[in-house]
Amino acid sequence: MPLPLLPQQDFYITHRILPFDYAMPALEASTDHYGMGYVISGDRFTITPKHTYYHRKGELGMMPPYLYHRTMPLSPEAGIPYEGILVKFSPKFIEPFTASVGQSVFDDIYSHRVSKFLPEDSEKILAHLRKMLETYKSDFPQKTALLQYMLYEFLLTVLWLRLDDDDSIPHNTTLTPPILEAIFYMEQNYSKNPSLEETATVAGYSPAYFSKLFHAQLGKSYSDYFAVIKLKHVQHLLLSTDKTITEIAIDTGYRHVSNLSEHFRKLTGMSPLQYRRLQKTNADALNPK
Repeated sequence: MPLPLLPQQDFYITHRILPFDYAMPALEASTDHYGMGYVISGDRFTITPKHTYYHRKGELGMMPPYLYHRTMPLSPEAGIPYEGILVKFSPKFIEPFTASVGQSVFDDIYSHRVSKFLPEDSEKILAHLRKMLETYKSDFPQKTALLQYMLYEFLLTVLWLRLDDDDSIPHNTTLTPPILEAIFYMEQNYSKNPSLEETATVAGYSPAYFSKLFHAQLGKSYSDYFAVIKLKHVQHLLLSTDKTITEIAIDTGYRHVSNLSEHFRKLTGMSPLQYRRLQKTNADALNPK
């Protein structure tokens, strides 16, 4: 279970650096606090019973209490340590905020499990968090009141600046633990192209039963869902690196560049290079120099 708040503690913030290959060993849930995690470097993949999420540099993950989840690095092949700022706060700590702006506003903020921002706005979010961290480490009588104010301002800033962009993968129904373990295994080993039979063994089922259960819970066949996983990793490398299509094909487990290009065009309607150029054009339009 994620570490709870200490007794009599209603707010906690820390800066942390984890190894690039750190992964949670099992599904866990916080029981006494809301969580937020800003990614400074590296990236994360998070799976919950109802969604799969991707957290990248400059993005803010939101985790409510009692939501079982498990995280792992999204692109461990990059070897970049996971650096971020983690915030925890109790429901009691946020009560004045919800009383002022309404529970529905707070729920809306946490309805986005991953909040994304324009580059300059992401820097503002990070500056807010660093100021909170600095205040948390200080010692003066009114510190708690100031931290409450800073948290409320931060949450409203997130609501104001976040983009309406959601690349999470919804699940067809609430996933059972064996299927969650299977997806986690697929993500961890996507570049090795694990077979249905191999993943069924991880889940503890026969291939035939696993295939039926997988489709029933995810609304996709094993091969179709795995294709989406690989696509997400290819898209991430296209946008976050200057690697050639050949290099990306090798990193993501394609035997030939032509296989990657065919797969990519089938799922997106465009080639990998067209996708890279289009996303760069869109980013330049949103963030003119």
